[in-house]
Amino acid sequence: MDFELSDDQRMLKDSVERLISDRYGLEQRLRYQSEPCGWSKAIWNDFVELGLTMLPFSEEHGGLGLGGVETMIVGEAFGRGLVVEPYLCSIVLAGEAIAQGGGEGAGDLLGPIMGGEIIAALADRAEVVTEGSTLSGSATVVLGGDTAQLFVIPEGEGAWLLPADARGLAVRPYRLHGGGGAADLSLDSVPLEDAQRLADGAVARAIECGIGFLAAEATGAMQAALDGTVEYLKTREQFGKPIGSNQALQHKAAEMLVEVEQARSAAIYAAILSNEPDAAERARGMAAVKAVIGKTGRFVAQNAVQLHGGIGVSEEHIVSHYFRRLTAIGMLLGGTDMQLKRLAELGGFTGPEDHLAA
Repeated sequence: MDFELSDDQRMLKDSVERLISDRYGLEQRLRYQSEPCGWSKAIWNDFVELGLTMLPFSEEHGGLGLGGVETMIVGEAFGRGLVVEPYLCSIVLAGEAIAQGGGEGAGDLLGPIMGGEIIAALADRAEVVTEGSTLSGSATVVLGGDTAQLFVIPEGEGAWLLPADARGLAVRPYRLHGGGGAADLSLDSVPLEDAQRLADGAVARAIECGIGFLAAEATGAMQAALDGTVEYLKTREQFGKPIGSNQALQHKAAEMLVEVEQARSAAIYAAILSNEPDAAERARGMAAVKAVIGKTGRFVAQNAVQLHGGIGVSEEHIVSHYFRRLTAIGMLLGGTDMQLKRLAELGGFTGPEDHLAA
């Protein structure tokens, strides 16, 4: 199988990495987080102008019609930069759910989202019930819900689209420790119309796309944490020599590299799975990918902090921010234990990908 990027994919990679390198240092990131919305609207507009918000959607819906590899490229760059803008929640999760389940009107719904005018959020932890033509219940930790104007609320196999100002919908926003924001939702007899319903299976497909993006993001964050750790081992001196001359620390860094490469393999596998027509195969594969990302991310993040020593937990050092983000990624859309349980319930693997579940 050919894993080389095409010329267009390399151009995308260079463009995104250049943008993140120029605009997303640690001090800049902290400044973006201090803005009223918790992220930079100027950076969000840059994403729109670069076409990143249109990237995963079909040309039929007004998007660029690109695939899992391109999304992986963006996710890995975002992971390295620790991007806090609501790309995952609005484009990858809610946007994909609308694209998959919005029917003929999906393009009209996606237009303002791709244009950066509307932030959408998917309530993947919703517990709701329909009562006649109303919806009641709650949802917790809705990523991007603190600034969202549109919510995708799963119910049964389908979902409902609700504007943030819908009657009976209460939004409690808050900031997340690792960057970005979320909200808890309370729904009290929110009125519904048939046009607000998304088709069955749309949310499940969106969550698979979200796992693929998180795998790429985690890979980028892990690689950056490893690079920073290796540089620290080379330059930090004790007793007149670099601490990296200690063989035990070299071995630990080598183990981190193995975990990063395993994560990268999982991210590539997720990108390939995005084109898999067999829903059961996709579900098994994505469960395995998320389990791998949780395990490898935890190992790399914890050891990056350990090898940095006390400075590794300080707000002023970027490794602490990688630790927080990788810890959060491990829990988003289902933690490692949940994914392994799901993989077992789905029958596990019967092919050469078995190693992913190890």
